[in-house]
Amino acid sequence: MGRDKALILLAGVPLLTRICQTAQGVASQVFVISPWRSRYQSIIPQGCIFLEEIHPQENQSPGPLIGFSQALPQVKTEWVLLLAQDLPYLTPEILQEWSLNLKSVAPEAIAFLPRSKKGWEPLSGFYRVDCLPLLNAYIEKGGTSFQGFLNQYLVEELTIGDRTVLFNCNTSEDLQAL
Repeated sequence: MGRDKALILLAGVPLLTRICQTAQGVASQVFVISPWRSRYQSIIPQGCIFLEEIHPQENQSPGPLIGFSQALPQVKTEWVLLLAQDLPYLTPEILQEWSLNLKSVAPEAIAFLPRSKKGWEPLSGFYRVDCLPLLNAYIEKGGTSFQGFLNQYLVEELTIGDRTVLFNCNTSEDLQAL
């Protein structure tokens, strides 16, 4: 993208603010994890909790998997909804609809996620909080890829009717399409 996607304005609202507001429409608590508190603190909606990501050890590359592992201990529910900041078409209604299916997910499944041709959509779905020990073990062995982690365990597919809700803004062309 060439710039910080969280700060990109869509209809005058930063993408990070939009996804936080969307999550607040369905979640009792919303956490934002990033190593850049000063960059985002002013755009996080009231009621959201900022968690400062600790930079990983030298042998770990920073990324969403590491941040997720650091935030997960703060969650006190069975499931956590993990969302990327650049999903402009998600709405609270869509997330609410998705969450209604959590009751039917097999108890041994660690996650309930959409799947694309490229693999799981790890930043667009639900994880059981009790997957943390498995996640930490994967990271301790040097793992940094959500796909690598998810492919080791049972993940149930969250069926998405309208795939446009998973559109994420990765390029200047994507931004123009919005």
